[in-house]
Order: sequence, then structure tokens, then C-alpha cells
Amino acid sequence: MTAVTFLVVDHPCYKCATSIDETLPFCPHCGAPQIRVASPDEDAPPEAPQYSGDATPRLVTPASWPTGSPANLSQPAAIQWELAWKGALLSGLGAAVLTAMPVMGLGCCLWLLGAGALAVWLYQRRVPGTLVTSGMGMRIGAVSGAVGYVATTIWSVFRFASNSQEFRTAMQEQMDKSLAANPDPRAQEIMRQFMGNLNTPQGLATFFVLILAIMAVVFVIFSAAGGALGASMFARRRDLR
Repeated sequence: MTAVTFLVVDHPCYKCATSIDETLPFCPHCGAPQIRVASPDEDAPPEAPQYSGDATPRLVTPASWPTGSPANLSQPAAIQWELAWKGALLSGLGAAVLTAMPVMGLGCCLWLLGAGALAVWLYQRRVPGTLVTSGMGMRIGAVSGAVGYVATTIWSVFRFASNSQEFRTAMQEQMDKSLAANPDPRAQEIMRQFMGNLNTPQGLATFFVLILAIMAVVFVIFSAAGGALGASMFARRRDLR
């Protein structure tokens, strides 16, 4: 068997001068800590490992990020309403015209969705490079819906004031059909009471205001949803470029 020899180096303690093992951190006689002075070679930082081929690590700085990465995309900013209101006005009026048409009015919800998306698209054309979020699209779309609601309300009030008797006649015909289709005496009594109230000026005005309130909710909600949907679609198309 080969004998293994360990070399132990002693050095004197700086305080009591007793010869002690170099590996001891404290002197066993006086307890003084032993100070080590490293050579310059020991203090040198270790060399970075060398790599070759494709495995070499590479630090990518922000200046070298490719175009289209998240670092180079424009950050969302506040809506510039002086540029957004024009597109909202145009899209809202377009939705109001389509809704007022006899046959096209059946797709009023579809026109409101399109009005919100169109308002966002027109805004992005006026402010190129701006990132429009879904929340911003909702606000722009809601403004277009409010414009469409105001225009539709003005048109509806004008038609109601000029053809109130025609409106009552149409409601009476619809009520007669409902009464004939529903044999329940209680339901028929409720419908007759409703129609009796509707034939009075106060009842007719109340019913008309209720219809306008429902229209306001529908216009704002659908156009805001269209704006959010349009902003999401346009942002996705931008990311794919």
C-alpha cells in the first residue's frame, strides 16, 4: 500500500508568537483570530468560462432588440379627444341613419357594434403608432353610441310628435293580437289596463320615455363593446406584422 503524507505548515501567532497550525482560524493558546494575507493571484477574479459554437451565451441589450418586440411597441397613452370625437361623430351618425331605416333597422345592434369599431379605426388612423387598449376602445365606442342615441332620439321625437295617432293605432293592433293569442283572463286584464293607460297623454309620454331610456342603454353598451372588440382586433393585427 502507498502511504499518503499530509504536509502541515505552522506559523507563529501574531499575538502570543506560539507556533500553530496554519489551518486554524484562532490561536488555541490566546484565542486571537489569525489574519490571512492573500496573494495577488488569489484575489484575481475567476475567468469567465469559454464557450464555443452556438452555445456561447450572448447578452442582448435593449438597443439590439428586434423591431416589433415589446420594448419597441408604443405604450398606451391618454385618448386625444380632439382627434377621437370626429370619428365617433361620423360612426355614430352612420349607425343612427341605418337604425332609422325601415328594413335596415332590424340589425341595429350590428350597426352599433360596427360604429364602435369604426370609431376606433378612425382614431388610430389619425394617431398612427398609438397603442389603443380595450378600455380606450370602449370609451371611444361609447361616445359614438351616445352620438347615435342623440340623433336617433331627435328623429324619434319628431316622428312621434307628427304621428302619435298612428303610433297608438299600431300599439292597439299589436295589443289585440296579443290578447287573442293569450287565453288567460288575468293576462288579458293586465294588457287592457296597460292599453288604457297608454291611451292617455301621460301614459303615452311615460311609455315613450321608457323606450328612450332602454334605447340609451342599448346604444351605449353595444357601441362600447364594438369599440373594445375593434381595439383588440387591430392590436392583434399589428402584432402579427
